[in-house]
Amino acid sequence: MKFFSMILFFVGGLVIAQPQQLPEDSVNAINRALILKFGLNLVDSTGDKSPFNIFSDFDEKAFSNNFNIELEYRFSKLVSFAGILNTNKWKANKGNIDGIMITEDYNYLSIDLDLKYYYGEALGWSDQNDWLELYLHGGVGIAKQAGNSGASLNFGPGANFWFSNKLGLNINGTGKWLLNHGDNLYSSNHFQYSVALMYRFVEHDNDNDGVRNKIDECPNTPGIKENNGCPEIIQIIEVDSDGDFVFDSVDDCPKIKGSATNNGCPLPDSDNDGITDAADECPNTPGIESNNGCPYKTSTPKIPIEDRNTDLNSLSRKILFDSGNYNFRQEAYPVLLEMVRIIKQFPDSVFKIEGHTDSAGSYETNRRLSQTRINSVRNYLIDCGIPVENIITEAFGETRPIASNLLKEGRELNRRVEIIRIE
Repeated sequence: MKFFSMILFFVGGLVIAQPQQLPEDSVNAINRALILKFGLNLVDSTGDKSPFNIFSDFDEKAFSNNFNIELEYRFSKLVSFAGILNTNKWKANKGNIDGIMITEDYNYLSIDLDLKYYYGEALGWSDQNDWLELYLHGGVGIAKQAGNSGASLNFGPGANFWFSNKLGLNINGTGKWLLNHGDNLYSSNHFQYSVALMYRFVEHDNDNDGVRNKIDECPNTPGIKENNGCPEIIQIIEVDSDGDFVFDSVDDCPKIKGSATNNGCPLPDSDNDGITDAADECPNTPGIESNNGCPYKTSTPKIPIEDRNTDLNSLSRKILFDSGNYNFRQEAYPVLLEMVRIIKQFPDSVFKIEGHTDSAGSYETNRRLSQTRINSVRNYLIDCGIPVENIITEAFGETRPIASNLLKEGRELNRRVEIIRIE
């Protein structure tokens, strides 16, 4: 094979290359990669000063026990660095070196370090022909032939033909000028051809977001490293500050618990008795739930001494508490106001407030809880003008249930206070 034939083959590849649609996972879009090449080489030692002499015969070539191995690292789409090892042999009585027929076998060895410039990428050819890469390479090396060795300057063209993202064929030509060959026999300038199979260690990044496919949870969508290759997620967290199941973004009263039917605001309650105007028959007068929002109707109640079946005691049982708590529920305040009105009609009487709990918790805990509850009622009555000497208290804890503690409704009824007239 003549060097002239190689040039024709190389130029022909350029001529027949036709524009193609560039696939999304084009091999030429994979810039940074490590490439391993293994193949055969042929050394042309014509004895001429120029290694590009194209009229040499095949018997001037070394082509025995020949192989080459190359490791190339591609820094970018334009530049790479490579280390190459070549071996070969001239067979005795079958070829010549520097124009002299050899009578014994001579070995050839070279080690080269090259920079490669992919000019096809710079001209945009590889964008239309993703299977073809064209380059020029140059560097330095050491060549040993027929027992003589010397440093060399190297330069030449090359091409990569890719069958897939990982496998391809390399064709390479290198002119080698020996710097210190002098008059040594068999140490002239020479040209070297090589053909090698290529394997590219590819780490794909289809979306070019800097996160390799094998660790990219969104390999076809550009993302960020901190989110494993997926786009940054902006979460909008809805807040319901007042716990009324209406998000603050649509709640007209975000800090006040209200109703979804009133845009998150409380339903109107003009008299603040805990009963909304829609269900209050006396919307402008504080009342009690059992009387449809109107005040207790008796004006002169009968409160016999030690009688538990009075209207006053019935009202006191409506003062309910949450479990484990001594705070009044909202609906208790109209009841307390009505109790104040009744008690004030007996200014010379003494009333006892009894405290009761459900059975949840220990005996001693429930006793203390019942005491704090009746203290809350006592303090409220005193704050409303009932003389302190007119009220005494007694805590019973869980000892006097009026309903079953096995049921939620029963436990709610047992969390109560009772009030009776004792003098």
